[in-house]
Amino acid sequence: MQTTDLIPVIPETAPFTAEQRAWLNGFFAGLFSRQPAAPPPAPSGASAAPLLTLTVLFGSQTGNAEGLARKIANDASRRGFAPTVQDMGEYPPENLKTERHLLIVTSTYGDGEPPDNAKALWEFLSSDQATKLPELKFSVLALGDSNYAKFCACGKNFDRRLEELGAHRVHPRVDCDVEFEEPFGEWLTGALGALASHTSPVPAAAHHSPPATHPPAPPAYSRNNPFRATLTVNRLLNGDGSGKETRHFEISLEGSGLRYEAGDSLAVLPTNCPSLVDELLRTLDCDGEEAVLSPGGAELALHNALLHHCDIRRVPAPLLRAVAERAGDAALTALLAPGAERELEKWLHGREIIDLLLGFPAAKFQPKEFVELLKKLQPRLYSISSGPKIHPASVHLTVAVVRYTAHDRARKGACSTFLSDRTTPGTTVPVFVHTNKAFRPPADGERGMIMVGPGTGIAPFRAFLQERRATGAKGGNWLFFGDQRAATDFLYRDELEAMQRDGLLTRLDTAFSRDQAEKIYVQHRMLENAAELFAWLEAGAHFYVCGDAARMAKDVDAALHQVIERAGSMSAEQAAAYVKRLQAAKRYARDVY
Repeated sequence: MQTTDLIPVIPETAPFTAEQRAWLNGFFAGLFSRQPAAPPPAPSGASAAPLLTLTVLFGSQTGNAEGLARKIANDASRRGFAPTVQDMGEYPPENLKTERHLLIVTSTYGDGEPPDNAKALWEFLSSDQATKLPELKFSVLALGDSNYAKFCACGKNFDRRLEELGAHRVHPRVDCDVEFEEPFGEWLTGALGALASHTSPVPAAAHHSPPATHPPAPPAYSRNNPFRATLTVNRLLNGDGSGKETRHFEISLEGSGLRYEAGDSLAVLPTNCPSLVDELLRTLDCDGEEAVLSPGGAELALHNALLHHCDIRRVPAPLLRAVAERAGDAALTALLAPGAERELEKWLHGREIIDLLLGFPAAKFQPKEFVELLKKLQPRLYSISSGPKIHPASVHLTVAVVRYTAHDRARKGACSTFLSDRTTPGTTVPVFVHTNKAFRPPADGERGMIMVGPGTGIAPFRAFLQERRATGAKGGNWLFFGDQRAATDFLYRDELEAMQRDGLLTRLDTAFSRDQAEKIYVQHRMLENAAELFAWLEAGAHFYVCGDAARMAKDVDAALHQVIERAGSMSAEQAAAYVKRLQAAKRYARDVY
């Protein structure tokens, strides 16, 4: 767990002066990050320039943007600002007209969509209700993944719209790829400096910090410093004859000091497929001993770089451009032209780096330049399927193993097949915990839970149910689960039916799509039970969704709106407003991918 995610921030509504609030924020930042806080404000009457108010808004689906927002507040409080961090989902849009200094950090998910907690603010900003903001000074940090066509679309949209409304951009937007630490640091320095330069300077004394009085922080496990955990269980969950391969893994955290909560994810750093590495080496006409630089700048052998450090599957844009130039292929060059993004996305679907090298043999690369064109191998996040109060020293994962054929070649998921094919009990796996505070069981144990988790979407809800058992929560628990066939794909069937028998699982509704002529999915079961589902919502239940973002989550969201329309006798507009209220109250949460 990242300590920055735990830093409290004193809100503007607290009964403190701006100076006192800034010092308290700095104190908490120092206390929680094991770094020294800035000195307290000077006594009343002392000579000191007023601190600059600063609002930091975050749009976050899995917690990265929220964590960065806390870091912004930490740094800003040391530089003479009085920062306030706010979740976009809880921020009153009308407050924008009174803001003077604003920093936005937001992720993008799905097909260029804003995170769930950013949707309401974006809808307001993009509507005719939004007022002009000539007094606002702002900068935007966008988070995304350049493998997707609409890279950082949400951040770009916020940046463009604020400018359209007359706000003054004091520092250029920065679009961060999956490796966001370095560009984030550069953006933060530039943005805070630009905001400060547009107002009265803060006395130098406000920037000084006393010597550290806290002991050094223990090493935190992260993507750059993962814990070598021991895998203890690798078990197939599907029955004979299934068209799927879903596995249950158990990984020991003994000796790590790592802690997690129900709703968090485990990040796994895989090793690439050795046979794919060997094929790449043959295609490049290399023996693997050639010296190259890793994405981190260290010198190592080419084989090592391709096996452990580089993404060798997804085609990165720089490599694609280089192949087009060196091969002199007109059709490929046309796909890289502005406006051809959709055509390029279709062409790339199912293709990997090896296809590019084999398909355009005229494009030759030296080992060092080839590696420089690749992206860093990233960790994969898997929803933890165990409750920490029952399994405090281990995590369970429920993983769909990815295997398919595209363009006449067999393909493998980099991490899922790493876990399934190349680990056995006793194997060590590099991991760290990824906190997701936006996806938690209800804090009030009396509240009900409605959980929609087909396939591997069952994972966090298995953890939720274990957590509810351990805490003795009295609220009802209703699970919608689905997959292809009941006989072979009813994941954790024995456990779930036992939970239903002993009363922990109040309702279990299943949808097995291929057990009848007409395909039935979880959203159909929701509609069949619209009256009772709406009654649960009216009684204060929380609604959760986990799984595929592209189709399932959208279908479930549409079904939720229909349930509210039908059972609540509401118009489409009224149902949409009802759903927005659920989201604002944090009673509608999604862990989608």
